[in-house]
Amino acid sequence: MKGGSQEVRLKGLGVSPGVVRARVVVRDNSLMEPETFSIRQADVPGEHLRFENALAETRRQIISLQNQIRVAAGDDADIFDAHLLLLEDQSVLDQVFDRVAKERINLESALYQVFTVYMEGMRKVADPYLKERAVDLGDVMRRILRNLKPSTGESMADHPVKHPHILAATDLSPSEIASMDRSLVLACATEMGSPTSHTAIIARSLGIPAVVGLYEFDGHFHTGDEVLLDGYSGVVIAHPRPETIEHYAQIEAEKGAIRDQLNQLVGERAITLDQQVVVLSSNIEFSYEMERVRRVGSEGVGLYRTEFFYLDRTVLPEEQALLEDYVKVAKGASPHGVIIRTLDAGGDKLPTSIQHGTEHNPFLGWRGIRVCLEESDMFRTQLRAILRASAEGQVSIMFPLVSSLEEVLEAKSRLEEAKASLRAEGLPFNERIQVGVMIEVPSAVMIADVLAREVDFFSIGTNDLVQYTIAVDRVNERVANLYAPHHPAIVRMIKRVADAAAAQGIWAGVCGEMAGDVLSTPLLLGLGITELSVSPGQILPVKRAVRTLHRSECQQFAEEILQLTTVEAINARCRQLALSRYPELLL
Repeated sequence: MKGGSQEVRLKGLGVSPGVVRARVVVRDNSLMEPETFSIRQADVPGEHLRFENALAETRRQIISLQNQIRVAAGDDADIFDAHLLLLEDQSVLDQVFDRVAKERINLESALYQVFTVYMEGMRKVADPYLKERAVDLGDVMRRILRNLKPSTGESMADHPVKHPHILAATDLSPSEIASMDRSLVLACATEMGSPTSHTAIIARSLGIPAVVGLYEFDGHFHTGDEVLLDGYSGVVIAHPRPETIEHYAQIEAEKGAIRDQLNQLVGERAITLDQQVVVLSSNIEFSYEMERVRRVGSEGVGLYRTEFFYLDRTVLPEEQALLEDYVKVAKGASPHGVIIRTLDAGGDKLPTSIQHGTEHNPFLGWRGIRVCLEESDMFRTQLRAILRASAEGQVSIMFPLVSSLEEVLEAKSRLEEAKASLRAEGLPFNERIQVGVMIEVPSAVMIADVLAREVDFFSIGTNDLVQYTIAVDRVNERVANLYAPHHPAIVRMIKRVADAAAAQGIWAGVCGEMAGDVLSTPLLLGLGITELSVSPGQILPVKRAVRTLHRSECQQFAEEILQLTTVEAINARCRQLALSRYPELLL
């Protein structure tokens, strides 16, 4: 609505809560490609020195920023460790200077070309983790370019806005968010981004309301327009009407009251009204998330994804580096435990250090435990690191995407080999470490009774289970509407797995998005699930839901749901029960 004053609503993803109304500043933070020009052979050594100096200054700046943010954000400031690691990836840095030396082009151009290739490759994959790592890489590239030539690129400080405002941009890097004057930048809105991005994490830690995924907002509002941003629901409204402003003021008051109520549950356990305990733990990707895990009163970590150490690096991690990270998580989770999932690579995400051919259907190909079993050296290194970490805390191990008993037996055999090697070296570990598997494919569901004899627990990964059972790609917009966690087949599968676990005396949990959906909480408890692992932000809402329910009532409810035959009917019944018990969580 260019130049107009009619109210316009845009929908994105709310990643940091809060309602803010202010004038907007639309910032063009696109980076122009540096000019390419030839240099003389005699200039090459000077370019090398300039590169080393820029890298050193970039490292100094990131460490300084990290220390500043740690005061306000605690361990969340550790996300900048990823930026520092990029500065230590010698294979990437060597590619930059090789291009300078061999093609005799200026350093700025070589840096831009090499980093852009990596960034474009990361953006093409469906995996949101790799997409977001492209943002980190771009952030580091901008800093290096600025330190090579101060006039290259822009920083937040180049054109400061002197009045409080909402900042809108195509994208914002973690360091840009961290460097903001929070008395002036009241909220942020971007076209790019996801709830798990480093930018979103920093915004939440610093209390800056934020909305991402506002595709094509350009043209709907301009610098100086009045904008209302709702970081809860992900709505951004340009030129809000008076009644809209009043409505959102009421929402903010209600949300604030609910937030205060939920915060009172931090020190409480997730216990039903008939005194049945539900273990409520967190899913995390990085060790720095432990600060937030502790802050929300999570009972440890139910899923530690370990892909970070592999996916955006050109060399495989060493055992000591893995060990230090795992110990940090284990100690941070104490007195509770942490379940470390072995590398879940494949599909559209494979480490560049692993040689693999092109697959026509990678999601049905070489992924999960299959990669681990074939890449034996890599698997052995990770198993040894996990075992050694078990001497420092309550650590369990979990194998991803198993589809057969043979895979489980082979993985356990490799684990025994790793144990034997540690014994031979006199290195301590927990001899009775708990071993579990993720139930993510229909074949694993059908043989759950067999698998239950070989492991200590099940964790149902509902994201992949839904995708593989219904044959629907949830990132394909044409069929995404068919992705239905409450599909009757999924409900029956969860029941089958929970029953198989109970019969063998082991526990069954859920670690997919369904676990964090309060509409699903009564159903999952009724089906026999005793552990829920969710994103840290969902710990308190799910805890609130659990504490309003009777387990016996949930069991009756699940029996009723098992008789329903359509997604629509199950969704409606789940919503009806949730509204009757915790309507405030559905606002």
